[in-house]
Amino acid sequence: MARALNRMHERIARLMSDRTRMLAAISHDLRTPITRLRLRAEFIEDEGNRKRMLVDLDQMRAMLESVLSLLRNDRKVEAVTLVDIASTLQLVADQFGDMGHVVHYDGPASMTAAARPDDLHRGVTNLVENAVRFGAEVTIRLDISGTTLVIDVEDDGPGISDSRKQEMLEPFVRGDDARTMDESTGFGLGLSIARAIALAHGGELSLHDRNPHGLIVRMQLPLWQQPRLAA
Repeated sequence: MARALNRMHERIARLMSDRTRMLAAISHDLRTPITRLRLRAEFIEDEGNRKRMLVDLDQMRAMLESVLSLLRNDRKVEAVTLVDIASTLQLVADQFGDMGHVVHYDGPASMTAAARPDDLHRGVTNLVENAVRFGAEVTIRLDISGTTLVIDVEDDGPGISDSRKQEMLEPFVRGDDARTMDESTGFGLGLSIARAIALAHGGELSLHDRNPHGLIVRMQLPLWQQPRLAA
């Protein structure tokens, strides 16, 4: 019985791996015709039609990049190295500030710990990108709770109902009535990618209510070594 179960698990694993490779290949190959169509669309004389077509093509490309990002995160694990977590979060806040958003960082000036730097930056960027869509002001908080690194991304938007919090962490699920995105703003992958990154670190991602209103997305990562703090 145990041998039969092992064979079944191996077949399922191969099937999932083959499907992931197929989806990644299709998504990658579709970028070329989309690029060609975008170049041709630039020559459309009617300005209204040209703009609408370019918006549609940019939306398609954004969807493909999001899918590829999710698939790459499932297949490739970045090496762990020493990272100044505080500097990474400050950088994300500054990058969104440069784009005109109100994003604050609240935490120590420096906190060095072991992590996957590119994945961490991408995960927090996804969370802040989601937060600025719904809130006028966003805060990134960094703290330590025992042996856990806690990163909170808070917004003052409408929040998410308790009945949908867990569902919102699944791929391609978008917000409820209060936080519904239009088709040009996202594809419901930001939270799921951030969650996958947290899980790859051995951590977790969870959603919480913010008082008096808004959402807190909490990324908790285990401390793989004692962090070095600077006030």
